[in-house]
Amino acid sequence: MYGARLCVGLMVASAFCFAGCAATIPRNGISDAKLATEAEIPGMPGVRFWADDVPKYPIAEIKRRTAHMPPLARDAKRIDGRPLIETLALSGGGSDGAFGAGVLAGWTKRGDRPEFQIVTGVSAGAIIAPFAFLGPSEDEKLHVIWTQYKQNQVITTQLLPALFGGPALADTTPLADLIAHYVDRDFLDRIAAQYRRGRILMVLTTNLDAQRPVVWNMGEIALNKSPRATELFRKVILASAAIPAAFPPVKIEVEAGGNFYDELHVDGGTTREVFVLPAEAPLKAFDALYPKPPIRRFYIIKNGKASPEQEVVKPTTLQIASRAISTLIKSQNQGELYHIYRIALDADADFNFMSVPASFDFTTNQIYDPKYQAALYAEGVREGRRNIWLKTPPGQAPITMPSKTKTSAPRPGQSSGAPKPPIKAPANRPSAAVTSKKVAASNKWDGIVHTPSP
Repeated sequence: MYGARLCVGLMVASAFCFAGCAATIPRNGISDAKLATEAEIPGMPGVRFWADDVPKYPIAEIKRRTAHMPPLARDAKRIDGRPLIETLALSGGGSDGAFGAGVLAGWTKRGDRPEFQIVTGVSAGAIIAPFAFLGPSEDEKLHVIWTQYKQNQVITTQLLPALFGGPALADTTPLADLIAHYVDRDFLDRIAAQYRRGRILMVLTTNLDAQRPVVWNMGEIALNKSPRATELFRKVILASAAIPAAFPPVKIEVEAGGNFYDELHVDGGTTREVFVLPAEAPLKAFDALYPKPPIRRFYIIKNGKASPEQEVVKPTTLQIASRAISTLIKSQNQGELYHIYRIALDADADFNFMSVPASFDFTTNQIYDPKYQAALYAEGVREGRRNIWLKTPPGQAPITMPSKTKTSAPRPGQSSGAPKPPIKAPANRPSAAVTSKKVAASNKWDGIVHTPSP
């Protein structure tokens, strides 16, 4: 529910006149941009990447930074000797994360849910992603997390401190405790075991100091046996779900230039609502990580409605600002989906998209409402059972690509030799086209300068 979370967040604007009157988070941040690019997690180098990085040689950079990364897709299905790489991407969406949890449960009941080789999560999707990565055995835990907790069991409102210069309108200590309840050392060991099989789990946060998205390799963190690894794993999930202004940012300790500093990380949805790759590079650039060029399928679950929603807006400051920002987020997400669609299209990957149906009409004004989330979870279960996916982003006409010989994996219930319907050229989408230029124009790739990863 973007409306609820944005209304809460926007109230912090009134706090500016009281700035300095209340205690804030003590900082030892990095003011030098170049030094910030060199920052690493002490004792755990290579556990993260700048998501907006454009490495000249992406494979070399990934291998350099993930010394423990096993051969990928070790146990993946093979089709004509080629590994089948199925990616699950879970978007942000606040309490609408109940939908994604429900979809997974319904898909399990259907009986053909894949073992995803790659799972990514942002914000609400970051809470779901580790459980989805471990498979159907975790479905009931997700059901409990998304339907059984009341708002005061997840956050504690603190309006007065926020209005006097505090970092947020709510205290997320209960949410941190909830994450810690499920994410213990045994949980990390199970994540690490799957990572050793060549499966990848990634979560995205936003580095508020740098104004850049950061991708965390959660399997690499899980390999580390120190208590700090468990703490970091929990912090990354909490940070990815930290709605700016509504929830406090998460401070993460780093090392750069021989000194220790801290970074503030917030909701990954601040920079990206959904993602499928750890860095900006053509999808085929990652083929070298596999013994043979893989066959790829993307399954993208949007925790929210993709279609516009008609609503009479009250002419108040908060209502107008909330509606405008939620519209901006929805529009930005359309551009991100088109970007992923083009990545898939250019690499001959299978694109699949699902979101909350436009017909779902249960509403709430709370950030965390068990009744609303139970209804949305049930809707997700139904959609997961139906298993009907859009083959293009909502409102996007399919793009005509030059015909070429290819080997693709038949979808469940679909013949590999089924003819394709005629398709039209896409509607003009300037912002999405700009976003996809650096991916589509791979012939200019070698001329792009590499920015060091965080």
